[in-house]
Amino acid sequence: MLGDRYEVILHDLSHVESSIVGIEGSITHRKIGGPATNYLIQLLREYGDEAKDSINYKNVMPDGRVLRSSTIFIRDNDGKIIGSLCINQDLTDFMVANRLLERLVEFKNEEHEVPKEMFAQDISEVMESMVGSELALVNKPVAYMQKEDKLALVDDLEHKGIFDVKGSVEYVAECLGVTNFTVYNYLKEIRTKHK
Repeated sequence: MLGDRYEVILHDLSHVESSIVGIEGSITHRKIGGPATNYLIQLLREYGDEAKDSINYKNVMPDGRVLRSSTIFIRDNDGKIIGSLCINQDLTDFMVANRLLERLVEFKNEEHEVPKEMFAQDISEVMESMVGSELALVNKPVAYMQKEDKLALVDDLEHKGIFDVKGSVEYVAECLGVTNFTVYNYLKEIRTKHK
């Protein structure tokens, strides 16, 4: 039912040297009559009948294959461990595919800031988003902003190219509570400084 990447093993732990009494799948190439694993023996040695089930742990085969394994103990009516059900899943192909997919979706410019791109329906939404983002960074209400704050905000918006958009000066002026003339003066001052 689980497919060929799984293996299910039933152990009779009264004889650890030949404990495998049932097996379906061939991930580990073991057979009926094979021994318990060192890990299973270690759990029994350390914890005896108090040993807890071990679920979803990693195993690496000698040939490098990676398995996800689980060991579930079977107890009699007195709580004594008499057997175990072990499940192994070969994850190797999935891990190879995962690495391939990661390479397909990786970005080469991850050391740079990831752009927050907005897919708007019209240009006014883009302007609103850009100005809103910059105002949020100032971290104070417009009423409390000094000329230096407003100048720095206009500088950032100029750097991001908002003033290449028609109507942007008027929109920024309205948001900052200043006249269009003031925003033009800010731009003149900024552009002179950057020259």
